[in-house]
Amino acid sequence: MLIEAKPSSGAQYFETDPLLCQKFLEAGFGAMEGGKLALSALEACFLAKIGKADFSKGGIEGAVSRQSRKDKEFEFAFAVYFAIRGTGRLVLPAKGAKGYFRVFAPGVGRAEERPSLLLRLLPGKKPTADVLKNEVRLAHLERLDLVVATGTAAEPKFHKISAFNF
Repeated sequence: MLIEAKPSSGAQYFETDPLLCQKFLEAGFGAMEGGKLALSALEACFLAKIGKADFSKGGIEGAVSRQSRKDKEFEFAFAVYFAIRGTGRLVLPAKGAKGYFRVFAPGVGRAEERPSLLLRLLPGKKPTADVLKNEVRLAHLERLDLVVATGTAAEPKFHKISAFNF
């Protein structure tokens, strides 16, 4: 059962069932914290949407609406996360940078190798040349390929950009 964490903890949800905790941890979700599995809101909503976990109150619609009130871009981020995680890739929010995901190659766990893609979330926007130039530069500094997600939560679009020349 997914329970909402206190604001002081780093996690947003905890899975309390020890059997599920082990399964989710092996699948690349969350991190163990005090005998419970700490999950981000994206991970918890993904697990609930595919029917592997249940929220203690409000269901997935309630969780998504609560997170959307806190973060306007949550629905888009969740749609992108769901689309990529549904392909079997491990997706993690980039550390210390909002609006970015680290995406691993299919079948690769976060402890085994480094990510292969840097995914930038730009909901509803058509990126300008300057934005793309900066994003490509950042991805190249990290030695990752860049994918830009645009569009809406109902229809996210993905653009892989490998170079930016004039």
